[in-house]
Amino acid sequence: MKFAILVIFKIEESKLEEFKKALQFHSENTWAEAGSIKFVSYAVEDDPSTIFLYELYENRAAFEAHTKTDYIVKFRDMSSSLHREPAVIYRGVPVFSDPISPKGAI
Repeated sequence: MKFAILVIFKIEESKLEEFKKALQFHSENTWAEAGSIKFVSYAVEDDPSTIFLYELYENRAAFEAHTKTDYIVKFRDMSSSLHREPAVIYRGVPVFSDPISPKGAI
């Protein structure tokens, strides 16, 4: 079963560029993981220092393996002092057993 997380980061405005560099580092390493399906991040339109991150994995085990990598620890070290509030993390499982979208199965 697929497994997803949605993370909402609220970053100090003066530290936004530094956070983007850390997030790019995180993205490049996560995309290299065998169980990673999606990694997308967006800034809230009217608050560019609020960033949401969506990650999709083949299954919970792939996500758990991700959390134990050296680079996730490094990303946390790189970014933890840049937050204006603690990150909010939502963990999710599919609502439908066989979800289909116009672009294919997700």
